[in-house]
Amino acid sequence: MRIILEQQVSLASAKSTFDRLAAACDGSVTASRVQELGYDDLRSIGFSRQKARYAIALADDVIATRIRLRSLRHATDDEVRQAITARLGLGDWSADVFMMMALGRPDILPIGDLALVKGIAELDGIDYPDKSSIIRRAEPWQPYRSVATRMVWQNYLDRRKP
Repeated sequence: MRIILEQQVSLASAKSTFDRLAAACDGSVTASRVQELGYDDLRSIGFSRQKARYAIALADDVIATRIRLRSLRHATDDEVRQAITARLGLGDWSADVFMMMALGRPDILPIGDLALVKGIAELDGIDYPDKSSIIRRAEPWQPYRSVATRMVWQNYLDRRKP
């Protein structure tokens, strides 16, 4: 749910909505509780129309065991990506963030993440023209691109503090 909420919004906005979701779920966000809340309740706590649809679809998939999130810890990166991106509203960025944050994979480069791309450009003082140039730039970070990504993110956020 956090990853769905973090798509294309500020972290503060996503956290605020997630906190309201957690409160609506009595502190325990589960697939069955999200399903019970339903579309209208999700909308009332701040989910957009799309994100409410995605959240309910993910809850339905978890309940119907079309996806078993816990079993993904033993899957390869490609298998995880396939399982995540097969869900409504979840793409490569969602899969990358899930592998980094939920699974603790050390060598993930979420190339579709705007803060990462902008953060690298700010650090280097140049704009990178395409994804392949960012991938090449990050090659020295292997096999710890997830760690480097977190460092770039932190620097990016620190530069924006008032």
